[in-house]
Amino acid sequence: MANYNMRGVQFLTDNEGNKTAAIVDLKEHSEFWVDVLAECGEPTDFQFLVDGQGEKIAVLLDFEKHGELWEDVYDGIICDERENEPTVPWEEVKRKLMEKGKLSV
Repeated sequence: MANYNMRGVQFLTDNEGNKTAAIVDLKEHSEFWVDVLAECGEPTDFQFLVDGQGEKIAVLLDFEKHGELWEDVYDGIICDERENEPTVPWEEVKRKLMEKGKLSV
């Protein structure tokens, strides 16, 4: 897993510094969470942080229990955050990879 700082996500670590879970801000990522719920149904084995009114404001995704789901959430968040980044033409990427010896024709 990359060390990419994601908006609205905090990580929990063990005593060796390994990431073990993520706390995902449901306000920051509400649209994505709605998609997750539509795909897997109303989850019963998640832990949530709630505000003073009892509203769910964050979900805890334990990597041991929810590793596959976390991968999907991670990919979705990264895609959303990179949506407006400029693109690089394939020919330019190919040329740079060939210069570095990482691609041959």
